[in-house]
Amino acid sequence: TTGAFPLSYALDSIGPLARTVADCAATDAVLAGEEPWALTPAPLAGLRLAIPRGRLFGQIEPEVEQAFESAVARLTKAGARVTEISLEDLLQDLADAMAKAPFVAMEAAAVHAEWLEERARDFDPRVLARVRLGAKAAAPDYIRLVNRRAELVAQMRDRLADIDALILPTTPIRAPKISDLTGNDEQFWTANGLMLRNTTMGNIFAFTGISIPCPAVKGLPVGFMMTALGGQDRRLLRMAAAVEAAFA
Repeated sequence: TTGAFPLSYALDSIGPLARTVADCAATDAVLAGEEPWALTPAPLAGLRLAIPRGRLFGQIEPEVEQAFESAVARLTKAGARVTEISLEDLLQDLADAMAKAPFVAMEAAAVHAEWLEERARDFDPRVLARVRLGAKAAAPDYIRLVNRRAELVAQMRDRLADIDALILPTTPIRAPKISDLTGNDEQFWTANGLMLRNTTMGNIFAFTGISIPCPAVKGLPVGFMMTALGGQDRRLLRMAAAVEAAFA
């Protein structure tokens, strides 16, 4: 994150957007200050993938659900071992921990503290409201959240010890038009929450993740997200390269 303007000290991370998994792997090595490495796809046969059914699949568009299930069927046919896993208790604990204000709001309030008063008119009103929500949180609230997050990350690592990656739609809906949302706060925040929900889960639990376009989708693309425990970047990229080939 050197040189990047911060938003949330605990959650900020940098990753590439590219046409292929191989390009992502090469760019990731540069960002990490590492030597480029040969990306060899992991064998699909026997790969342990788990689907976290529940709230992360709520309000899913039929087109997104169909594209995701079709992609899962391809991987199953190729020999991947796809099971289902429940994360509902950990996700609820996380929601409870962030009931007063989320990490990003608290830490953004610290980043923008001086500007909140001096340059309030320069902020998008909706963004400003979120940041000010974080500014209302007390220091003990933040400390408790930091400690609770560490506990939940450890519990999640135990829960996922026997799988290689979680798989789920990157977003439960396809990209909405900004013009359809600008004039309606309720529609904006509903869409905003849905677009951020699944990736935020990985961000909070310190996962590493990648999104690959689902195959044979007409119209707007549907993302197929693979996410694994933090520190398994190269392993995830090798799995993603295999999935990319299966989708092709």
